[in-house]
Amino acid sequence: MRRLVLLLVILCTGLAPARAQDRTEELPQWQSTTVNDFAGLLMPEDAQTIEQALTALRDETGIEGTVVTLPDRTRFGGTKGLEPFATRLFNHWGVGDARRNDGFMLLVLQDNREARIELGRGYENDADILAQDIMRGVILPDFRDGRMSQGIREGTQAIIDQIARPTAQGDDITPARPGLIERLLPFLFGGVWLLILGGIGRNIWRRNRCPQCGQRGLRTESTPERTAQPDGGHLVAQEMVTRHCPHCDWSETRSRPLPRMIWYDATGQRLRDARNPAYRGRADGGSSGFGGGSSRGGGASGRW
Repeated sequence: MRRLVLLLVILCTGLAPARAQDRTEELPQWQSTTVNDFAGLLMPEDAQTIEQALTALRDETGIEGTVVTLPDRTRFGGTKGLEPFATRLFNHWGVGDARRNDGFMLLVLQDNREARIELGRGYENDADILAQDIMRGVILPDFRDGRMSQGIREGTQAIIDQIARPTAQGDDITPARPGLIERLLPFLFGGVWLLILGGIGRNIWRRNRCPQCGQRGLRTESTPERTAQPDGGHLVAQEMVTRHCPHCDWSETRSRPLPRMIWYDATGQRLRDARNPAYRGRADGGSSGFGGGSSRGGGASGRW
């Protein structure tokens, strides 16, 4: 009897990784890093508008966003609910920069009548509140009226305008209602918190200091580096980053690879883009074409 139990334990243990791998393989594979309309919900003009907006966001800020529509989640192993499925798909694709984790995904499941704004783990809790406002005030009203394509387009633009771009610019995205920090402020006192805040302040003070004179206030400028192509166009695959000290004129210039390689024709028109192999993306060597970002499960869900 003991041998039989031991055999069953060994078999179950050995099958667990295989089952996990099967669930991963069930997930859909991306076709584009911007729009993956597998359910066919988008009008062509809306799909083009979304792609242009997401491409401009990535080129100008480095933030990756993607729109995904699926008929349902059951056929892709999403039997445990919308939120776990969205997080698993987000992490499998690796949406967003691997260091900043600032990517986002708008997922729409047609037959399940569910939608999810999934945010990278780099976003604060206040971004979850904003995502819920966008879901309830922008996306779901259109969906309930049968305007699926319009709801996806306007929802994507709202995420870009209200969450992604303010985050890239370092602006405050705190919504009008009290955020988590404000609700916890009365409790954030005491010696331990003072020590933590003191350590944070010391690290901030040490940042952006000139290695030559020790003064703070280094200025950083980045310029895309163009590589001429035989057809008269050019390729942008890296940028020149210059740090300059206004106090002692110390400066340093380094070349840094960009997440995407972009080809332009002789008139400056964008031709195509591809993932830059020189850019350090996913640490696990996965097959994602994104930057290797991950999500902790933050965001907002909606059903209609």
